Amino acid sequence: MLKKLLAENKYLICGGLSTLSLIVTSFSIISLSKSVKEISTELEPISSWAKSQNECITKTFRIDGTNTQGIPSKVWSCNGGGD
Repeated sequence: MLKKLLAENKYLICGGLSTLSLIVTSFSIISLSKSVKEISTELEPISSWAKSQNECITKTFRIDGTNTQGIPSKVWSCNGGGD
């Protein structure tokens, strides 16, 4: 009897399982997108700091009249180094 019921309704059962699977997947995607948005919001201050550091390093050519072409000297200057 159960075999007959399953055989007669196999397409309906498969359709129901597919629909349920799509619903669960949709909730997972929504949850993932919220997580990604939260992470990107938390990383924004770091991104702004990195941008300002890159601009400063690119624009720094001389420190106290001395030609300092090296990256370490530029980073040191951009981070407030010096006497």
